Amino acid sequence: MKYILLSTVLWFCLTKSSKAQYYDHALGFRAGTAFEASYKRFIFFEPKIQQAFEGLAGFQIDEGMKLFAYDEPINNAFVIEGLWLVHLDLGFNTNFSGFAGGGIYMGLYVQTGVDVPFFGGGFTPCVGVEYTFTHLPMSVSIDWKPLLGYPRFTLARGALTIRYLIPTSWH
Repeated sequence: MKYILLSTVLWFCLTKSSKAQYYDHALGFRAGTAFEASYKRFIFFEPKIQQAFEGLAGFQIDEGMKLFAYDEPINNAFVIEGLWLVHLDLGFNTNFSGFAGGGIYMGLYVQTGVDVPFFGGGFTPCVGVEYTFTHLPMSVSIDWKPLLGYPRFTLARGALTIRYLIPTSWH
């Protein structure tokens, strides 16, 4: 009876850890209204809500969505961003996780028609969904990440991110 109980407990422990598709850190590229290199590092894995830090560096494209003729001029920028994200498994063993969070960004902006660049920054909330492949060291995510700051205040931002999962020794 002891061996059956021990075997059952061991079997449950092994199957639970093999279904989880967590990773420590990943490196990738984000493309949409911005083109940025992405580095994501998970910090806390337990309980079921995981927390991660994501650093981004790249080029933001001003959408140029003008409602009136006197709207702000177009400002493209080289930016760096830091995000704190909370991941939640969406269930059903699908490798999908939803995430939400926020962070700050700052950048060197170049206004059309003006030669002098200037600094700007602000807050950026983020919400999205990520799929982690089972047999490939890769994840794909889609997100919505508006900018709330100076000189950019826009809700029309989103992108697709593809990341390579850097192998770790504890899997």
